[in-house]
Amino acid sequence: MKNNKYIALHTRMYSLLIFSFVIQSISAQQRVAIGSVLDPFTQEKIPYASVQWKKAGYGTITDSIGNFRIATPFKIDTLQVTYVGFEIKLVPVNFIKDSLHLNIQLGPLKSDKGVFVKTKSKRGLIWWQRIVSHKPNNDPYKYDTYKYELYNKVELDLNNINRNSFNNIKLLKPFGFILDNVDSVSEKTPFLPVFFTETLSDYYYTETPHKVREIIKAASTKGIKNETVLQFMGGANQKINSYNNYIMIFGKEFISPLSNVGDKYYRYQAADTQTINNEKYFHLFFSPLQAGENTFSGECLIHSTTWAIKKITMDASSTASINFVKRLSIVQEFKQYSDSTWILLKDKFVAEISPLKKDKLSFIGRKTSIYNNTLVNDPSIHNELKKNSQKEEVIIDDSAKERSNVYWDSKRLEPLGKNELKVLKLIDTLENFPLFKKYTNAAEFIVDGRKKLGKIEIGPWFRWFSGNQLEKLRMRFDLATTQKFSKSLLMHGYLAYGVKTQTYHGKADVNYRIPGSNGVSVFASYTHDLDNGKGRYNDEDVSMDNMFTQLIRRPNIKQKFIQVEEIKASITKEWKSKFSTQLSLSRSDYETFQPLPHRATISKNATNIINAELGLKLRYAPGEKSITTHRRTHRLKGFNPVYELKFATGIPGITGSDYRYEKLTSSISQKFRIPRWGNVNYYIYGGKIFGGPLPFMLLELHPGNEIYYYNRQAFNLMNRFEYFSDQFVGINMEHNFDKKLLNLLPFMRKVSVRQFWNVKAVNGSLSDKNRKLNRLDYENYKLRSLKGNTYVELGTGLENIFRFLRIDFVWRFAPQQVMPSRMPNPNPNPSPFPTPISSSKFGVFASFRFKL
Repeated sequence: MKNNKYIALHTRMYSLLIFSFVIQSISAQQRVAIGSVLDPFTQEKIPYASVQWKKAGYGTITDSIGNFRIATPFKIDTLQVTYVGFEIKLVPVNFIKDSLHLNIQLGPLKSDKGVFVKTKSKRGLIWWQRIVSHKPNNDPYKYDTYKYELYNKVELDLNNINRNSFNNIKLLKPFGFILDNVDSVSEKTPFLPVFFTETLSDYYYTETPHKVREIIKAASTKGIKNETVLQFMGGANQKINSYNNYIMIFGKEFISPLSNVGDKYYRYQAADTQTINNEKYFHLFFSPLQAGENTFSGECLIHSTTWAIKKITMDASSTASINFVKRLSIVQEFKQYSDSTWILLKDKFVAEISPLKKDKLSFIGRKTSIYNNTLVNDPSIHNELKKNSQKEEVIIDDSAKERSNVYWDSKRLEPLGKNELKVLKLIDTLENFPLFKKYTNAAEFIVDGRKKLGKIEIGPWFRWFSGNQLEKLRMRFDLATTQKFSKSLLMHGYLAYGVKTQTYHGKADVNYRIPGSNGVSVFASYTHDLDNGKGRYNDEDVSMDNMFTQLIRRPNIKQKFIQVEEIKASITKEWKSKFSTQLSLSRSDYETFQPLPHRATISKNATNIINAELGLKLRYAPGEKSITTHRRTHRLKGFNPVYELKFATGIPGITGSDYRYEKLTSSISQKFRIPRWGNVNYYIYGGKIFGGPLPFMLLELHPGNEIYYYNRQAFNLMNRFEYFSDQFVGINMEHNFDKKLLNLLPFMRKVSVRQFWNVKAVNGSLSDKNRKLNRLDYENYKLRSLKGNTYVELGTGLENIFRFLRIDFVWRFAPQQVMPSRMPNPNPNPSPFPTPISSSKFGVFASFRFKL
């Protein structure tokens, strides 16, 4: 018995020794793979992804920041990486050394059936309800005031570069060297970094009253400085708060997965529970309930005690109503500020813009913001914001653009990545490559129409030749100065020639922004030309002075022209508060052409119409932002109302002027959003003219449109010079509800077409003295008054057809006209038959709109 026990004991000890020897032998032969698992689009590391050896048969998961370490006894093995929402990635590994480093990028799931997760939907819905109920405590923007050090970086990459093009296309062969900069880990869809900018600033904010102050301490820009691209990326610069019910991206409203009404738009599915730094977190997935809505799919980690979000990843739905955006992702990370509150730590916005067809050349914009040294509700924040002269103010330190590489290396809150470093090398090469400049100038000439020749520019080319019923063939040549001539002074002029009338026309103007004057500019011009189809002489009107508009004129409508010889001067001052004033003085001489009344018949002196006018314009646009280029200022309106007030008075006795009057007009315009029901734009205006009598060109000419291209500012079924008033009030309103109604039709949910409706109305009247002077009974052309009635146009239609085309269906409701008894016609050569005014009660119009 003892012998048996002795043998059994020695057998166990022998087995243990052999097992230990085997383990040590295996351990001595182990190879180790260390690395990270990445989202190829956002370049974010993926936590808790599964990493497993196929041959060895065991695996691990990435840690909370997306890194892994895994060993194998085999020299050749294959790693299988899986994560919800991505395709399975197989990575063959051949160990040359005992260890290697891997950055594994997962591919997007190509199935249209959505992501399948083995989860409990009911528990996921409960988790969402807990998040919503704790939002007031966890929202990082709940504080009245806060400040932080903000690090921003924006990268722009060309995507889907075709390597063969650089070898087979003659125009691209000289640029073959840029392939050396293509990201080596993205061979299937290589991308080329071409632009990079970063800023470091101190940011101050208060909610009540709303004020923002940003002091930029350092700024650096490397890459192709294309203004149009930067404006297009403007949506990436807005603040995004995933706790809000609705998130605005590129001007489009998205339903947040953390919205109070999220259960009507999302499917919530609870996954596993994770432990990070001894804290428990719940893993929640969300996906859209149906296609066609502006929603996201993604995941978030929820702190189990406070129900706050630690990290959330949101990918825009592939059927969201946003043009040219192939993919869009938002990643936000939060950290605990105190035992019960959380603040924003980092957010990343990534969008792939694809203006061409699928899988063609596109660009990817990445914006990363990192928040450091956050301080909330501190009295020092108010003290700093008191320095503001306007609600939102950005101050750039004098030495911000001169910071050295040593400074950036010590202050940058996140080290630059591989692709970001390549920008620095690439741009130096491109900026010194003459052929690259030649190509970019040629592309700008085709799109913009103007050709820069050093200090001057010519064009636009589409106005070199045109035609109209008066001149038949019209030729025009423009010449202007560029920024190389002066950044403050712009001089422009053109000369035009009408072949049939054998007359010359032209214009010369000068605009000077006084340096160091804080928003003061002066303008002067001389014009001797036809009005060319413009109703209100603003940039919204489609001028007939180009080679395309004659092709889209509505039939059976005779063109009407007024020739204007005008000298004008003005001075404008704009304050930082977006309040501006403009004082102007002008002298105009008018001449009319048939079928309009001859100027002698409506002139006060029975000969000519000369008018001198002094005008004052006041404008207040709170919250409006502007981008000033050399030629003009582009105004980016916010959601606040814009107010305008104009006063003008006629000055008789100056340079032959005969008219004394006072003209007062005002307007208010605004764009606002109705949650889940799109955007509304409205423009309300009114005015009154005192004094007179005045010829019709000095009264309010209600703008008409005589082409098939839809004009937002005009009445599209009203002819030009059809109605005019000396007292009027009107409204122009459009409601675009995107795909809200169209989504009720299942077959329309994946279509990008959007719907809208609008109304335009004006009520006007004309005094007896103005009616008498303008001879409303003129036989050849009936000048009309609304006589206190209202003219209305109702419209609806579809836009975003093929992403550019808009179709408007318009109905006209005009007051019934009572024809006056015929009076003697002062025209020495009267027409035996009146010229009828062609008008329609319904019309279809088209236009091209570039909208996201």
